[in-house]
Amino acid sequence: MVCKNIAGPNLKLRNVHFHLGNQILLKDISVEFTRGLWYGIAGPNGGGKSTLIKTILGLNNHQGSITLDWPSSPELEGAGNIGYIPQLLPFDESLPISVRDYLLMSLSTKPVWFKRGLPIEVENALEHIQLKDKLERRIGDLSGGERQRLMLATALLQNPGLLILDEPMTGLDEQGKKDSLELLNRFKVAGGTILMIEHDWGLIREHCNQTFWVDKTIREVDPSQIQITQAPSGDVGAVS
Repeated sequence: MVCKNIAGPNLKLRNVHFHLGNQILLKDISVEFTRGLWYGIAGPNGGGKSTLIKTILGLNNHQGSITLDWPSSPELEGAGNIGYIPQLLPFDESLPISVRDYLLMSLSTKPVWFKRGLPIEVENALEHIQLKDKLERRIGDLSGGERQRLMLATALLQNPGLLILDEPMTGLDEQGKKDSLELLNRFKVAGGTILMIEHDWGLIREHCNQTFWVDKTIREVDPSQIQITQAPSGDVGAVS
């Protein structure tokens, strides 16, 4: 599921601004992310964390420049590919889409009815995340943690060089977190670049190479030195 040599990009933002009407959502964002590292992004509710990664993905009409510099070595894989896992949101459980159909729609350019079989690497990936026996189940019948693991596996199977993750550990039990973090560490060690929004400071301290605090602007923080206030929602309320 994770390639051995990944073409993770360098990512540069220069004077990035984004606003809706008179509301400023991002202000003067200038930062560099180096290939092959795992970056944590934290901040208060409404501070612009999800807005920032959606802007990097090209989903917001921003001002300023965002540059992705991909390695061109032929032995590296994933150049130009971005994997994205959005924040876990309420899901319409009535949708008649099975796990198999979801994977076929996500990973194949052919219609889902053209071929029902999955490549062996996909089946192996599902076995690794303990979902192989749920291929025929509807997506809506999965738990939130199972859906989150499915989305991570799908993102990695698309052979990305950059992973952008919005609270990917939400809904996972301890074993699910362990399995997911193992995959992400392998991705980073192979050369991939990771941007991850996360409110668990213990996880950030243990796994991220650098951490940035986003509250309309951006600044680097040292997770081992800061004092935090926990918001009722579970997100980080403040950093001093």
